[in-house]
Amino acid sequence: EGLTSLESDGSLKNALAEKVTISRDRKKYIFTLKKSMWSDGSPLTAYHFEAAWKKVLSPEFSSRASHLLYPLKNGEKAKRGECSLDDVGVEAIDEQTLLVHLEQPTPYFLELTAYPTYFPVPFHGDEVPHPNQQSELLTNGPFMLTAWRSDDEIAYLKNPYYWNADLVQIDGIQATIIAEEATALKLFEQGDLDFVGGMTSPIPVDAVATLKESSRLLHRPMAGTTLCTFNIDAFPFNNAHIRKAFAYAVDRKAITDNVSQMFDDVATGPVPLVLKKAALVFFEDCQKELARHHFYLGLEELGIAKEEFPKITYSYFNSELQKSLAVTLQCIWKDFLDVEVALEGTELKSHVAKLHSQQFQIGQMSWVGQYHDQMNFLERFISKEAYCNYGKWENPHYTKLIKESFWKEGDERKTLLTQAEIMLLEDMPIIPLYHFHFVYLKNPRLCGLSISPMGDIRFHTAHFHKKP
Repeated sequence: EGLTSLESDGSLKNALAEKVTISRDRKKYIFTLKKSMWSDGSPLTAYHFEAAWKKVLSPEFSSRASHLLYPLKNGEKAKRGECSLDDVGVEAIDEQTLLVHLEQPTPYFLELTAYPTYFPVPFHGDEVPHPNQQSELLTNGPFMLTAWRSDDEIAYLKNPYYWNADLVQIDGIQATIIAEEATALKLFEQGDLDFVGGMTSPIPVDAVATLKESSRLLHRPMAGTTLCTFNIDAFPFNNAHIRKAFAYAVDRKAITDNVSQMFDDVATGPVPLVLKKAALVFFEDCQKELARHHFYLGLEELGIAKEEFPKITYSYFNSELQKSLAVTLQCIWKDFLDVEVALEGTELKSHVAKLHSQQFQIGQMSWVGQYHDQMNFLERFISKEAYCNYGKWENPHYTKLIKESFWKEGDERKTLLTQAEIMLLEDMPIIPLYHFHFVYLKNPRLCGLSISPMGDIRFHTAHFHKKP
């Protein structure tokens, strides 16, 4: 558990932080910690936070989420080896007080502290526990790990040293590792599982219709978007009209109804609806004539005839859903634009490597938010070097709007972010497809689950109703 926690309704609550004091310029945070312990009964202190954050920012430490600590003063410089870790803006004043200095105001900083990269780790200095160590793994949350058998199960017991242990009503959790989605569903139907679904155990697509009819399938909006990215450095997607043609041709409603089928919302922008108070439609869905109009404008600007337009390669990662989506888009672009599209599916690791190295023309991906703020999606386009900016799109005016938003609050900040999203979509370096939902099944007697908009499941308030 971290300093703060994200609740199921998207609100933020103090977790290990008893009190948070923020300076007038919003660049200094003082966290006063609750008295808490690790799962072996040893004290958890502010020094554990300082050591953990600095370890992530060490140039030698490999982490795909280290950029989330860049709001700390000198955080990015330290990661690049341009300054000492001693210069990073985090300091434990004493065991219960953590002082944090930021590079600039960061309106969503407390949302960041709810993410695991900001959690404390029980080590000091260079004593880094190895991920595959056999010794006891210390934790500070409501449950503690008791068994982890690869490809079999993960077992947890209630942590008696958890600071809010009186709140926890179940004695433990057994997570079964199951390779096949259909097998997991069968075990649930047999009563061998109490919960299945979400990001870790998706519901089989071919079972969705029947489950919907029975009204047993539960869902909630999630901070996740499925989209396509263009390699804008490569012909023919170096032309904005061609990109718009491919984007406007897509029938998103047909995709959500017939392909994903998981209560998903049509997306015309990258930012999930759950991160906004008001849904904005940036363009109308499935505009065939407008798509053709931009297609021929693009051909004219590129100086080629329709017959000279090349065959396009569409890259995706292998899964039943992603393949169905790829085939659907292939048909749409053939029907509406008369463009030939070759499909290239690979396993996820290879697909991501291909995106990072720009070895693609159109790439399919799904983004899930790490923290509860629009910036988590918009920051990915702030520069060519930005995290997950696979297409290498960049616009100085967009960057200016994003940077200005750090110094604003409330409606003024939201207006700047909306302007930035509009600017992004005017150039269309991506094709937003749909914002997805967290879809799951649970034992009707299981109550009190907390599922955050980021798709995190918390069992700290879970309990079973007694059988009648």
